[in-house]
Amino acid sequence: MEAGFLRVLLNPGRFFEARMQEEPSLKVPALIALVIGVIGAVSAALVANMFIGFLPAEAQIFGLIGVILAAVFGVIGGFVMWIAFGIVFYLISMAFKGKGSFKRTLEVTGYGFLPQVFGGIIGAFFSYQLISKITIPVATSPEQIAEFSESIASALVADPLAQIAGLVGILFMIWSANIWVFGMKYARSLSTRDAALTVGIPVGLYILYSLTTLAGWL
Repeated sequence: MEAGFLRVLLNPGRFFEARMQEEPSLKVPALIALVIGVIGAVSAALVANMFIGFLPAEAQIFGLIGVILAAVFGVIGGFVMWIAFGIVFYLISMAFKGKGSFKRTLEVTGYGFLPQVFGGIIGAFFSYQLISKITIPVATSPEQIAEFSESIASALVADPLAQIAGLVGILFMIWSANIWVFGMKYARSLSTRDAALTVGIPVGLYILYSLTTLAGWL
């Protein structure tokens, strides 16, 4: 398993060429999506938990519910992202007359998310570092809660750590894109050029949006 993961990360062409000799399986891709979801849940829970501290005592139960919901949606988000990217890649590859099952596309898409595990861990670390800097007062009115929430949002996006985290996220997305190109080449019987376009269009738009967002922070 470890050798397989290393091959996905470092030599995806050979990995997917070998995978095409076997029946498609979603077990490992689903596990990768689950791990990404759990990491996302931790990050979301850290942020949501921060707000409990400045809620009045009688309202902290709602804050706890918010933490739980953030964690649940974080886990679900890993699977939603996996399936969404798989659908987009499959639909775009149809324009290039791709051949191959949607299940196979989901399989290679899931493997391509492997770098996001490392990116998610780094992102969670940055989230913790950002939150640990914030001093949280106790709010006594909805107006104070709204005001403090707005000030936190402004402080977080302006922090250099947040900008570094954004750039790191883009680098890991490029790594995933490299894996997806080889995956789609074999999963949908595409030329390298068509596979690169299949992956490059949505990933390029994602990176452009991320860079635009980062530019707005600077």
